Amino acid sequence: MPLGLYLHLPFCRVHCTYCPFAISTDLSLQDAYTAALLAEIDSRAGGLADTLYLGGGTPSRMSLPNLTAILERVRSRFTIAPEAEVTIEANPEDISEETLREWRALGINRVSIGVQSFHDAELLPLGRVHGATRAREAVALAVREGLRTSLDLILGLPNQTVASFRETLQTAIALGVGHISLYMLDLEEGTPLAVQVARGRTALPEEDDVAELYLGAVSTLAAAGLQQYEISNFAKAGDESRHNLRYWRREPYHGLGLGAHSFLDERRFANTRDIRRYIADPLAARDFEEELGEAEQRREVIFLRLRQASGIDYADLVRLAGQEGIAWIERGLTDGWLRREGARVAFTASGFLLSNELISQLF
Repeated sequence: MPLGLYLHLPFCRVHCTYCPFAISTDLSLQDAYTAALLAEIDSRAGGLADTLYLGGGTPSRMSLPNLTAILERVRSRFTIAPEAEVTIEANPEDISEETLREWRALGINRVSIGVQSFHDAELLPLGRVHGATRAREAVALAVREGLRTSLDLILGLPNQTVASFRETLQTAIALGVGHISLYMLDLEEGTPLAVQVARGRTALPEEDDVAELYLGAVSTLAAAGLQQYEISNFAKAGDESRHNLRYWRREPYHGLGLGAHSFLDERRFANTRDIRRYIADPLAARDFEEELGEAEQRREVIFLRLRQASGIDYADLVRLAGQEGIAWIERGLTDGWLRREGARVAFTASGFLLSNELISQLF
């Protein structure tokens, strides 16, 4: 089976208030980090890859020479399929005609833009560098340049209202993107925004309002031709993220760089989140490793298939979950959080809102 390659490029202009990811705002480390990443690429060499994902951080903050060196090294150490999906994450402030053409020249054919909202009042508490106008311009430019374009939006932001979110969604649709990732704000403990909320300095929308907006968004996006294919992801036919589908289908991938996770031969492992430790010895900077036993594999198959709108085969769920699986399906169909299409069962849109809790009932 072909591999996926994920390369973590951690540099950001600022650290957004909600962000829990492994990032660095110290751009003076970029050259040393690139050298370490090249060494790790060398250590993992071999195999056919049909997806390559540059994530972060903000990969669009990487200098062109470093980005070029990284992609050239990947292509010299792995066989990249001619039809491979090559994605770069980018922030609106980094997108211009020049950068888009440079990325296309490097073989990048898909761009995922971190928009989050098309309202300045919602972007400001997040610490985002761009404003709504710049976001609209960047997305329109990427679409016009012919790159497959995805954008990220967040539900449940400070200052977000029903009207403002619906306007953001309609703006995204009108810009003509082929893919939208719609995430609910999930604040991790210790992030600046979580601290502000805990101290009462910032208020978030009510959970019921956010849930209502999510359900409305599913219908609105479907009417615009962007079908839900995973809890948080919507795409026009053929514009699904092939790399992300790999995660949900439990297909193998290398994760290279700071904090990156890998899945190979039923093993999951992850690199350190300490950038200086990674730079010092990228081949020994591993923080986590586990080999999945039968029970873990069974739980993952159920969880990851049910994250997808296509769901899971009825017989497979019964085989994996036993008699409890039959009772669980019957409850779900009766209560309306599951739907059945032919031999498959899947969550309804309202079921997705409670999916973690509902899936836990099977274990």
